[in-house]
Amino acid sequence: MSQTLAVHQFASFIPPSRISQSASSSTQSTASASTFDTRRSTTRREGQFIYKHGQRHHSYDSEKAPYPLSYDRAVLDLESLENKFVQHLKGSISFVNFKQHPPQRVLDLGCGLGTWVIDAAKEWPDCEFVGFDLVNVQIPRSVLDHSTGQRIEWKHGNFLTTKLPFEDDEFDHVHVSMIAKAVPENKWGNLLEEISRVLAPGGSCEVVEDDVVFPILPRWFTQALRPKPRTSSVHLPNTLQHRDRSSTNRPPRDVFAHDHALLESLFQSVFEHRFINTKPTALLPSYFSTYFRQVQTGPVVHFPMPPLAPLQPLPPQIVTTYVFEPDTDTINARQSTYYPTPVPMARPVSRSFSSTSSYTHKTSVDSTVSRRPRTASSVTTMPDSPTTLVAPNGFLKAQLGEKEPTSPPSPAHPPSSPPEMPKKQFMLDNSLSEEVASAPQQLFPSEQLHKLSNRYLAMQLYRSCQYVLGCQEAMWEELKDRIRNRREELSPYGWDDDDELEELQSRNKFEKLIERFKTDMHLRISLWYSLTDIGWPFPEREPLTKAELVEEQRIRANMLEARKQARPEDFDIPSRSVRVLVGTKI
Repeated sequence: MSQTLAVHQFASFIPPSRISQSASSSTQSTASASTFDTRRSTTRREGQFIYKHGQRHHSYDSEKAPYPLSYDRAVLDLESLENKFVQHLKGSISFVNFKQHPPQRVLDLGCGLGTWVIDAAKEWPDCEFVGFDLVNVQIPRSVLDHSTGQRIEWKHGNFLTTKLPFEDDEFDHVHVSMIAKAVPENKWGNLLEEISRVLAPGGSCEVVEDDVVFPILPRWFTQALRPKPRTSSVHLPNTLQHRDRSSTNRPPRDVFAHDHALLESLFQSVFEHRFINTKPTALLPSYFSTYFRQVQTGPVVHFPMPPLAPLQPLPPQIVTTYVFEPDTDTINARQSTYYPTPVPMARPVSRSFSSTSSYTHKTSVDSTVSRRPRTASSVTTMPDSPTTLVAPNGFLKAQLGEKEPTSPPSPAHPPSSPPEMPKKQFMLDNSLSEEVASAPQQLFPSEQLHKLSNRYLAMQLYRSCQYVLGCQEAMWEELKDRIRNRREELSPYGWDDDDELEELQSRNKFEKLIERFKTDMHLRISLWYSLTDIGWPFPEREPLTKAELVEEQRIRANMLEARKQARPEDFDIPSRSVRVLVGTKI
């Protein structure tokens, strides 16, 4: 850039031909230097990471840097969700009321991708920012607007083992968010003391942290998704019968409230063995009030499980036909995909994919189909069969704006949904720090919490789910330790007794458990419903074979029946607990 500016400054003193040559040379030199710097930066960045079964983790020893999560895109992108959440609650990027006097120099400790810094730089155009993190995963400043990027600096280091590389009283504001999963309990005092050192008198510090939560799905929900138990089709004499795996020697599985109890135990152990307190919302207020004054500590906000989404319509079926080719003796298989036509009804099906008319009919049909014997005639996916699938051209019409008849407004959930739906978008808990707890109005208007939709609860569940998946490799290390040294701890969880996992090696077993957790959560979160609820077209599904469709019909019938067992307390289980703390250095 400086070379290019020099060319323009001395243009009047250089002949045109020389200007062209200089500009070309300057451009090539700048491009070459930029390519070299990018290559060197990429090499240095990759040297900070190691890959474990496809997941990217920092290369530091866990004792020096106990952060157990991966640096994969799904985990890093959670920062943006948090920023939008704060902006919704406060109408600003920060919970501090700066009014007409925003800070001049800000530190974001544990900045991650740096999305908070970038958003804050846009909101406070006269402020300089430093983002500090363990590794180099930040968004390159070169891709930012020049006026924004020139006010941002990325720095790297380990704030657990060394002092912060900043002068005393350097910053007007320090922002800390979601670093509790990386900070052992005995390190909080030193860390907050360092924050206080670099913070100027009168400066503010805000901390936004949530508890370590393993999202729990009740057994009635997950059991409906499991395959049928395997049974032997060979009748053996009594003396040769296989051992009954459900005998009294098998530990009772019902002592745990949910199917993912082993993963929950491993997840909790990851943090316990790193001396990381899983309840920072209860721990931090006492530390915070030691180093700061004028402390405002909001209540713990618990977000319950989201309501159950309607079941997706069944996908189309792949049908194979066999045709004799003319003048040959060969038979060629041809596959066709059948998209059943909508059912003639008393009133047309709504385009919203959430009306009572469409789901009521679909529920009755699927329940009937699932009770039939599994014969060739039981799969009702031919064009004239009564299903409620909508052909892809229905989506095309909606996208092109062609008018279709619509039905009157109707409830968003089918009759098969549980009679009791969660009526709370959040729950407040002031009991953990009565001496410093303040009304949420001092930090953000409480009515903003009431404006959150039920589908936003699904995003909170998604967030907690991704944190579990981000700890997958740390959980695997915990499992290996138990297998080698404490195998008896695995017996209550049925590690050696799961029929579906018995023939797999330990790593394959573990990945099967993770995949099962991921699938269960995918169905519980139902992001597709969040999209259709705001007007997006219904996502198309891949066609299934006849056998696959029969299996999906069976699972679907099980899910409809299982929903009748839902209890109101099943929805009060928190999927996330978060707290905001703001203090001032006197």
